[in-house]
Amino acid sequence: MSVPTEANAGRTDVSSRRPRTAERARTLAAYAGSATLDVPGDRDEHVIPAARAVEPDGALLLLVPAETAAVVLTSREDVAAVLHLVDVAPVAVPHRVRAHCWIAGWLTVPTGADAERAAERLAELTPDPTASPRAGTVVRLEVGEVLVDDLWGSGHVEPDEYADAEPDPLAGHEAELLQHLAAAHGNDLCRLASVAGAPACDDRVVPVSLDRHGIRLRTGGPDRTCDVRFEFEAPVSGPLELGGALRRLLHGVHGQA
Repeated sequence: MSVPTEANAGRTDVSSRRPRTAERARTLAAYAGSATLDVPGDRDEHVIPAARAVEPDGALLLLVPAETAAVVLTSREDVAAVLHLVDVAPVAVPHRVRAHCWIAGWLTVPTGADAERAAERLAELTPDPTASPRAGTVVRLEVGEVLVDDLWGSGHVEPDEYADAEPDPLAGHEAELLQHLAAAHGNDLCRLASVAGAPACDDRVVPVSLDRHGIRLRTGGPDRTCDVRFEFEAPVSGPLELGGALRRLLHGVHGQA
């Protein structure tokens, strides 16, 4: 994959409004599609949680097999673990993996009222009945270190900064929004990319990511790709503001063509 090229069609500098690394980490913690829990030890376990939820302080509740939780319960020391999150673009695009995030910390098993609250929290955010807490045991991952490697680059996040951050307000709707843009607005996206100086649209132009600050398009094919980043006039607070922001972006860029 070629090094991404970013542009914003003459608007404010792209680096002036970008998701902070801590925000990206919180977004990945909540919404990344793939998660693997690595528990070092004699058996060196690699567990795929059946469900996960993020606490207000950023700690993660994970539904794991009972035998994994038993390792935590019987240990006389803090059980270190690393949750590896992988984010994949929800549209067909070359090089679909958008991000990796590693959250290292310590596992505990909630008990009593904490266990009931954790189970309720998972049930709220995991409507799939096959992933109910009855299918395993809930463990809590206290966050000690966070690393992110994504379309913006790589970075380390301090635990306090991670705890204070909020996920992107569009993240829960991003897949649906990107799929709609790719299916219904291909010509608009192609014009947008070409005005910004991207290579001619010999291949499909695909929206590869979307956040409150802007949208990233990817052009090219399997052998060569180019990413172009566009910022909205102002950050949006949610999906209701997104339509207007996209229309203003298209109108403004078309006016410069």
